[in-house]
Amino acid sequence: MTIRSTSLSRTASGLVILGLTVMGLTGLGLTGLVVLATPAFAGQDAPETETPTFPRDLILLPEDVQSAATEGLAAQTAEVPTGLSAAEAAWYRAQIAYVGEDFFLARNYAETAAAGGVVDAALLSGLMARNGEGGPIDLVTAARWFSRAADRDDPVALYNLGLLARRGDPALELGQPEPWFERAARAGHIPAMVAHAVTLRNSPVPQDAIAAREWAGRAAQQGSAEGMYQLAQMLDQGQGGERDAAGARVWYERAANDRHAEAAFQAGMMWADGEGGEQDDATGREWLRVAAESNYAPAQGQYGLMMYQGRGGEADPDMAAYWFSRGASGGDVESQFLYAFALARGEGVPQDFEAAYRWALEAAVDPLGAPVHDRDRDRLEAGLEGVLPADIRQRIRAEVEAAR
Repeated sequence: MTIRSTSLSRTASGLVILGLTVMGLTGLGLTGLVVLATPAFAGQDAPETETPTFPRDLILLPEDVQSAATEGLAAQTAEVPTGLSAAEAAWYRAQIAYVGEDFFLARNYAETAAAGGVVDAALLSGLMARNGEGGPIDLVTAARWFSRAADRDDPVALYNLGLLARRGDPALELGQPEPWFERAARAGHIPAMVAHAVTLRNSPVPQDAIAAREWAGRAAQQGSAEGMYQLAQMLDQGQGGERDAAGARVWYERAANDRHAEAAFQAGMMWADGEGGEQDDATGREWLRVAAESNYAPAQGQYGLMMYQGRGGEADPDMAAYWFSRGASGGDVESQFLYAFALARGEGVPQDFEAAYRWALEAAVDPLGAPVHDRDRDRLEAGLEGVLPADIRQRIRAEVEAAR
């Protein structure tokens, strides 16, 4: 949920971005849009990620299991430590098979161990059934295995039951997701804390916002980027307590440091506007860069605008047009308008009235199908209609409407 939509950033007091005067498009007088970006890890390489060898939801594999899997031992013939019960031995083999990517065998062993009461085996059985590993996707079976682990108040199982309940499939017989998320949150599951906070935040009961802010804060304090973002939004909007713009900016930045694109966008907006602290275009532009490079479409258009205007750094019309196009292709209507404008002017991109008209029409409707009431866009569309032949306009309009 974005608080500062990009349409709010085109203020009457902003810079004039394009004094457009091209073949009949005169005096559009478009005003500048505020832009943003993110600083903390500017210039750093994105952290490398490795494909996990075991579901992240579960505990780390014992060293002997890792060694057996690394050595390529078959799960059926691997030597099992002494003193294990039959269920524990099946769980031991299930882990070796899973790491060795023999998912069919891993699923069989895990289900055997789960039937014998091994909670982690029930979790793995549920995950594999849900994900279609070692057999077809079977959500009913997944719910059954998760429920077995949830009977022991396992937080991972409770959270996954909440995720399944969120699907709204009556065949799963799980009811509403919120009770599962709340139980998981109270058991210490961090993503469940966030899910619980979001549910409370969206509740029509005003008092629930107080609890939402508390749960988001717990998740944020334990390092959850989404928890940080949710807390920042509630501080920003004054939900569940007094508005705290300075605190919101801090938490947006902390979430952005963990590559949360929307948080980076919001942090950049606040720096660019001087909201919640000092105003600084360079910091705002840098935060927006991170958000744009994270493929967050609203940030891409706004980052391009800052580059066009030369706010927070050198002006670069070519790169501005590039980011306008990225945001436009991502479905952001503000970016679509900006790209249409750049095409109409021929700045940073070859002048192309037909393409400009197409993007101006795209910008007339948001991704949810609601009309966008924007005076500048309307003026741009009208100006382009003044230079394009009627048959071309009709063809482009029909193509845009057919694609919606």
